[in-house]
This record gives sequence, structure tokens and C-alpha cells, in this order.
Amino acid sequence: MSAYTLTLLRHGEIDHAGRLIGRTDLALTAQGWQQLHASWASLSRSAPVTALASSPLQRCHGFALESASACALPLYVAPGFAELDFGDWDGQPSARLEAQLPGWGLRLAAGELCPPGGEDYAGFRLRILAALAQWNTQATGNHRVLITHGGVITLLLAELLGLPFSAARLISVPRGGFAQLSLLAGHPAYLTRLESPCVA
Repeated sequence: MSAYTLTLLRHGEIDHAGRLIGRTDLALTAQGWQQLHASWASLSRSAPVTALASSPLQRCHGFALESASACALPLYVAPGFAELDFGDWDGQPSARLEAQLPGWGLRLAAGELCPPGGEDYAGFRLRILAALAQWNTQATGNHRVLITHGGVITLLLAELLGLPFSAARLISVPRGGFAQLSLLAGHPAYLTRLESPCVA
């Protein structure tokens, strides 16, 4: 693997209304589309995109399809890049879940919790890393963009930067924003850019 830039682009705004959204397949709002267009223009100015991958959920996939077509890029879509399966928690108000299970996110990452009917952190981690490894066997060029979800981005930041999940959570990538990493075989990755969407 030669040196390349990996851009982790988070999907734009959705109509979540304070709910925990994992596999619930919501579309982007008009604002969400504007955020992604602005971020795409910004990340493309730094270097042309040479490989593109996406979660299959429509809040990522719709924009990825549009971008792949516009740039004449093949699009790699993998279920492994989908958000955590929250099971019975999906669609529940986040505030209610936090009141019932304080610190649930960090407790889940520590293996202390598993969403009822959902996916544990170990399984989440393994499928994301497997999807990334598989994509990298096909991806070419020095600027690879993955359009995905907040949880996936936090896990990849933790893994690639060698951080605890609790520390990676402090690297805030808002909806429609992105984080860029520089990767070189045999060397630790490092964070080169962190950007919020230009559209509020």
C-alpha cells in the first residue's frame, strides 16, 4: 500500500428529531444535500478524488451515487460501512436512552453493553475493518473518500490513529463534515484536516 489520503465524509442532516438513528433508512434533508455538496467541493479542491466508497444506507448512498456519476468514478458500496445496528434502541429518543443508561456509548465501546436485538461493539469493529481492508484491495490513487456515518468514522479514527474510542469521540465530525487522514505503509496514520460543512 502506497501513501494516500483517506477522507471520512459524514452524511449530511437528516430528520432525526433527537432520535438515535442507526439502521433506520432516512433520506437527507435539503440542508443535508447542501452540506455534502459544499464539503465535496472543499475536499475535491485539495486533491481530485480517485476512489469512492459508501454505506448502503440512503443518507450516504444517494449522494455517493451522484458524486460517482459526476466524477466518472466506480462506487464501492459495502454493508460493512453501515452504522451500528442499535436493534430495539433504533429510533428511540437519545435523551431518554442516556437517562436510562448513562454513558451508554462508552459502555457499549467497552463491551459492557449490547443493544437489545442489535450489534455489539466487537462485531461492529470487525465488520468495519473488514470492509475497509476489502475496499483497499480495489481502491486506487492517492485520495480515497468514504461516505459513511458518525459511529463508523469514530471507530476508524480510533483504529487508524491508535486512540481509545473515548478519545476518538472527542474528534467531532459534524453531519456533512469530514476528517482527512494521511496513511503510509509501515507508519502510523495522522490527522491532517478536520472540517465542518460550509452550510449551516
